Amino acid sequence: MSTSLYKRMITIHSVPLPLILLTAGISAGLVATFWLGWAIWQVALLVVFAWLPLFFLKTASIQRQYGWLAFFFILVVTQGAHVLEHVAQMVQIHLLGFSGLQAGGILGMLNIEWVHFTWNSWVLICAVLLVFLFPKNPWLWVLLVISVWHEIEHVSIMSVFLRTGHPGAPGLLARGGAIGGGLPLSRPDLHFFYNLLEELVLIIAYLYQIRRLPVSDEILSPARSQYITGT
Repeated sequence: MSTSLYKRMITIHSVPLPLILLTAGISAGLVATFWLGWAIWQVALLVVFAWLPLFFLKTASIQRQYGWLAFFFILVVTQGAHVLEHVAQMVQIHLLGFSGLQAGGILGMLNIEWVHFTWNSWVLICAVLLVFLFPKNPWLWVLLVISVWHEIEHVSIMSVFLRTGHPGAPGLLARGGAIGGGLPLSRPDLHFFYNLLEELVLIIAYLYQIRRLPVSDEILSPARSQYITGT
């Protein structure tokens, strides 16, 4: 990462250190409740809620200074959180030996076809909007292609679910899928790679867009910089 891009990242995303430390401390305290017998999904939701004020504060700050870049930021963060849920599922399957309903990730109650379909529809809608807003960003076009294919996969899965009432269909390319029997990958593995690829491309596209910000947005007076970054 170039020095110029690094400086822009710091300018755009910096937040008061005391606020970060406070939120991290609250999160650590909430994680400790897991040892008191709380379900992991309850702890996870509380940690998410603890970070929401900081997330909203930073999103509002970006929106004031950089407009639609804030929407870009929202997608990067939310899709990143979604990837973490898939990472948890991979740990459950490949390290802990879980299967079926046991391997539903941290928020297992959301591991249902309608949630998967709705989430990927959200990502696709966001990708279309971002391409419209930032058409000169080539990585957004890559993201659009990937998200369209991912959505097609879930349309295929949903069609089977609505027809039979049985969740867990392999879709098009997972093992047993409709296209040539699929790849030698289970559906959880394949969709982990789909989501990870979307997030990586999204981060690259975000960095590309930040690099293209006008220089005037980067060189701020000390007073204005303090207002924007919250420092």
